[in-house]
Amino acid sequence: MKKQALLIISIMSLAMSSLSFAATLTSMHKTQFEQAFINKTFTSIATDNLNGRTIDNTFSMFLDNHGNIWGKMSHKPANEPQTDKGIYSVKDDGTFYITWQHWDGAKQLCGHIFETENAYISVDCNNVFHTTFMKATVQSGNHL
Repeated sequence: MKKQALLIISIMSLAMSSLSFAATLTSMHKTQFEQAFINKTFTSIATDNLNGRTIDNTFSMFLDNHGNIWGKMSHKPANEPQTDKGIYSVKDDGTFYITWQHWDGAKQLCGHIFETENAYISVDCNNVFHTTFMKATVQSGNHL
C-alpha cells in the first residue's frame, strides 16, 4: 500500500512540475527569432509536418537576412520536391510566415518558435506541432 501511495504522489508531483514548465514556455519575439535563425542552417529531428500530415523525415532550412528561405528534406516526400525555396517574414511578436514555392501547396504558413534549453520547437498558429530543431545541430551560414 505504501508503494502505491508513493507512486501516486510521485506521478502527481511530476504532472504538477510539467504543468508549471508548460505555463512558462512562451514563443520567441522577433529579435530573439532573428538572432537565433538568420544566416544559420538548422536540421530538425526526424519528424516534420508537410501538407498537414506528420511525416518521418528530417528537415533542414536556411534563412537569409533578405526574407528568403531554402529547405531540404532528407528523403524526397511523395509527390513533393526534396528541396524548395520560399519567402519568410517575422512580426514583432515573433509570429513567422513562410510561403514555399511548392511545399504545403504554396500556401502561407504561420507559426511560432518556442525555445527550450537545448532545442527550438516549431508550432503553427493553430497550435499544431511541426518539428523540433536541436541547438547542437545549428551551423552558421548556408550548409544545405
